[in-house]
Amino acid sequence: MPKYVCAFRGRRDSYQVPLALAESHELDQFITDAYAMPWVRTIARATPASVNRHINFRSEAGIPIDRVRCLWGTTALEQIRHKSGFSRLNTWAKLDRNFALAAARRAAQSKADLFLYSSYAWEAFRFRYSHTPRRVLFQYHPHPLLEERILSADRRSYSQLFGSAASAPTQTFPEHLLQRERDCWQHADLIFCASTFTKRSLLEAGADEKICRVVPYGIDLPPKIDTQPLQDVFNPVFIGNGMHRKGLHHLLLAWKRADIPPTSKLTLICRLFFDPELEQLARSTSRVELIRGVSAVELQNTFARSTLFVMPSLVEGFGQVYLEALAQGCPVLGTANTSLPDLGDERDGVYLVSPGCIDELIAKLERLSHALPGNSTVRTAARDCARRFPWSRFRHTLCRFLPA
Repeated sequence: MPKYVCAFRGRRDSYQVPLALAESHELDQFITDAYAMPWVRTIARATPASVNRHINFRSEAGIPIDRVRCLWGTTALEQIRHKSGFSRLNTWAKLDRNFALAAARRAAQSKADLFLYSSYAWEAFRFRYSHTPRRVLFQYHPHPLLEERILSADRRSYSQLFGSAASAPTQTFPEHLLQRERDCWQHADLIFCASTFTKRSLLEAGADEKICRVVPYGIDLPPKIDTQPLQDVFNPVFIGNGMHRKGLHHLLLAWKRADIPPTSKLTLICRLFFDPELEQLARSTSRVELIRGVSAVELQNTFARSTLFVMPSLVEGFGQVYLEALAQGCPVLGTANTSLPDLGDERDGVYLVSPGCIDELIAKLERLSHALPGNSTVRTAARDCARRFPWSRFRHTLCRFLPA
């Protein structure tokens, strides 16, 4: 039976890929940045409860601890750069190669195969081995060429909003860093994508459809919260980074023009990033409340008391937040450039508009402002939709597609 080396930073996808490999006895080693190793847990007991919980969150009981390796030096360097004011995106782009190289060295040593996310694959896939490892890629974000094309066209359409940034990419990197993400698929023997849209982006780049598999993410269905939205009020919510590709400007411009009940209120919960142009637009739009981040518990409560979750993204590899909303019985509105076509349709509380089409968004908001308040049937259907996508389904499907 083949063994795979897996590597990435953070708690990506709730550790479901290395967990799937561990459950099928196919995990050689999982390489990550910071993980709650036994000695880390011992130290954490002396920290405040909130810190202890945060540290212990970096673990997964189903992954054998002796199969986990942490790149503590890379982790320390990353934190130093963050504290020193360096761009987080630049830091991640520069340090991702450390995980790829560590995976390559481990695979060379143990004669293992590789199962790597797209940000951590380039150096490992191109490494010179004494054996011939299988190279399995998880493409978690759409191909950057398609993303750049979509976002550039939209910036030109809204040049008055984005000003001098209208024709420029939001983030520039040296060519060798751009190549890592852009071309790593060319060295893969098998490619997993979390959405059909992501697969489409790879096919447009030249990937062979025969080696591409779509496996949507999952969710562990949380207990249903008793909180319910007001019966006669339309109160949609947007949750995510306030950045261009999320389509927040389309939502705000549609909200300004939509003929919806005057008691309606749009809530924006923005996490790490908020583009200045979008923040200014949000603050100048009536019946909009802006909140800068909430806890996980507050997030679930927000879904439970909101009429609709809306995020009309221009580019989205999957959009886990859609499943999080559906799991609390909150219908969702987005575009086809996300995971939504893979999850369901209007019978499941999943509503679609064309990417970037404000007129469609206006029409949909106007219709849903009357159809959703007090509609318990659609909320039940939304939760049932999420129920069909447990994480166990994701793990089982991944392993089923892996070569025997």
